[in-house]
Amino acid sequence: MANNVLSQFRQVGEDLVGQGLTTSHGGNISVRHQGRIVTTTHFAMLGRLSPGDLIEIPLREEPDRIASDASRDAPLHQLIYRFTPAMAVIHAHPVHAVAASLKNDIISPLDLEGSVFLRDISVVKPEDASGRLPQILQTRVAALVRGHGSYTVGRTLTEALAYTSALEFSCRVACLNRG
Repeated sequence: MANNVLSQFRQVGEDLVGQGLTTSHGGNISVRHQGRIVTTTHFAMLGRLSPGDLIEIPLREEPDRIASDASRDAPLHQLIYRFTPAMAVIHAHPVHAVAASLKNDIISPLDLEGSVFLRDISVVKPEDASGRLPQILQTRVAALVRGHGSYTVGRTLTEALAYTSALEFSCRVACLNRG
């Protein structure tokens, strides 16, 4: 695995934790790389990633045959890559977005950036995530799993991070607007 891949993962992981977009051991990130997927391992600290925290998995192998060290979300990342043109996927736990997911089926950003880049954000039930997220992310850059977290896609990890950050900002603005 190339050093630049590790460097990208480290920077994005540090940003996710540093910006409060996920907890110390929450979430996972992945990229398409040379016909495979590079993803974080199960329970990796995104803010302190080391080479041992990344693992390569096949793009098309059946989910139950994935290496046991891979993130528990690896099969979902596989499905997203199979059914979308995404080159990067970030799953995070942005607190305002998770809170908004508890009461809404669709989140419509009130701020300009969110309304332009994210448009309406679908919220799916946890049991429907593997069936619905790949479909939603074909035409959207972000979606939420109710009470759990966000999934964003991009051409790069930095782009997926931008969408995660914009999603949290939009949900924070909506929360403040209510008060």
